[in-house]
Amino acid sequence: MIGSGNSALIDLLRSLAQEQSQGDSVYPKGIFPSQRYHPFLPYEREDDNLFFTASIVHILQQVDKALTENEKAIVDEIVESAKTAYPLFKNKDGLDTYNFWQTVPSRHFPNGKLMHRLEHFRIPDDVDDTALVFLTESATKERVAQLREKLKLHANLAYKRAFNPLPKYRDLKCYSTFFGKQMYIEFDVCVLSNLMRLILLHFNTDELNEYDRDTLQFISEVIKSGEHRSKPFYAAPNYPTTDLILYHITRLLPLLPEPYKGQVENTLRADISNRSVKAKDMNRLILESSAIKLGLQEVGHQNVYPSEVELDNHFYFFHAGMITAFENWLAQRFAAHPFFHIRYKSKALNRALLIENMVLRRTLSG
Repeated sequence: MIGSGNSALIDLLRSLAQEQSQGDSVYPKGIFPSQRYHPFLPYEREDDNLFFTASIVHILQQVDKALTENEKAIVDEIVESAKTAYPLFKNKDGLDTYNFWQTVPSRHFPNGKLMHRLEHFRIPDDVDDTALVFLTESATKERVAQLREKLKLHANLAYKRAFNPLPKYRDLKCYSTFFGKQMYIEFDVCVLSNLMRLILLHFNTDELNEYDRDTLQFISEVIKSGEHRSKPFYAAPNYPTTDLILYHITRLLPLLPEPYKGQVENTLRADISNRSVKAKDMNRLILESSAIKLGLQEVGHQNVYPSEVELDNHFYFFHAGMITAFENWLAQRFAAHPFFHIRYKSKALNRALLIENMVLRRTLSG
């Protein structure tokens, strides 16, 4: 797209670029600030993780083709700077997987007082961060194929059966959130949606293996059965709200093969339309963006203002359950309670979502 760009959008992109670290004692060069906090206790720490930076890059890349030359120039600088930080989070042994936190040396629970000192809290590489890196680096089919072989080794039933997902899914050969055979098996529709977008960009329906198909079955069954509404924590323990699930599945929808697409599309459209009416601030923003992607233009013309995004202190894009790893009925009973959660927020991520929304709304009138 040719042109100088909308001044408000240019200002937002510039403010986002200014938030990106140039390198300091807390954040490496290229990383966007984020914080982890407890929803009830007086606990908040700066958190230099890969997840928010890779997520911001991915969001910006998704609307790249609708940007003007001036807007794209800012985005390109943000993306290139972010990618310089990726190696800090790569597998500690040099394998082609990525961690939420820096790996050599490990910086798990950074800037804390206790947990960063204990090896018990060091987490293995995960599928979500790895998929986001692969997506933002436009990984080749060969590279994705190698990752898919590794994923099989850590999928459900490869070495143990899932304990914590909804019982009816425990026999699916579904991909798990984490690499590492010491970890529990976890199913998360948002994590798996990011992963399956990566796989479906390179592999046709007739190239999908049993793990791909079981993963797609899990995703579609969760939406079809309404468990994203009734049991969002158990459907997506890292993104445990219905609105976040709808946002992620909407991103997957264009790549979904049949019959999976037909099983979820009507539910997605109805839920987004219904929930957009009552949603506020950031949740309204991500639902509106999802509505525009689905062609629900009557929903897409709601107004969400930057000030509302800036003032929304209740929105979180990601969280960690502190007792989800314990495979016993008592822990699982209490795992969904917010007291046992650590939430993550990022002003920069909120701005990226606002930028995405503004670009999508512009396409309606363009």
